[in-house]
Amino acid sequence: MKEELKDKLFQEGKESFSFGTILLGNIAFLLNWGIGFILLMPFRISGISIVSWFYLIVLIIVQISLKKLNCTSCYYYGKSCYLGWGKLTAICFKQDSGNQEKGMKLAISYILQLPVILIATLIAGFIYGFNALNIILLIIFVIINILQGLLLRKKACEVCKARFICKGSAAPKIGK
Repeated sequence: MKEELKDKLFQEGKESFSFGTILLGNIAFLLNWGIGFILLMPFRISGISIVSWFYLIVLIIVQISLKKLNCTSCYYYGKSCYLGWGKLTAICFKQDSGNQEKGMKLAISYILQLPVILIATLIAGFIYGFNALNIILLIIFVIINILQGLLLRKKACEVCKARFICKGSAAPKIGK
């Protein structure tokens, strides 16, 4: 983290997050991504769920890129942020080696995932037929996305040391 930003930190913020918080956040992401993969499976070419596999490859590339672009200059680089990615990033990338401007543009993928998979699932349902499993998974997928966006992320951002300087913070920027 750049020295000039250190005085803008939320002093009452958490120095690190608990294992339980990290575990819950990661389980939510893994469930979300796994359900997204399953919901895209009806789109097949020669029996291969090409859209699901494309989604998985893009997801991996985006996740690696986001760690490099955003997490390398975060306060939690090398520490336990609410997802534990600060420690993971420190293992893989040098500190301050990213570009947060590009990273914030790429982070739109988190927002776009819900409508893209929702629309794709509905299209698949109309083309290949709806089944109870896909409808249940779609409902769970939407609920997880809402909980991640409105509850988990927001609550973590409210106690994050970087809440005032992080462009991706979901916490109100008041109070500084």
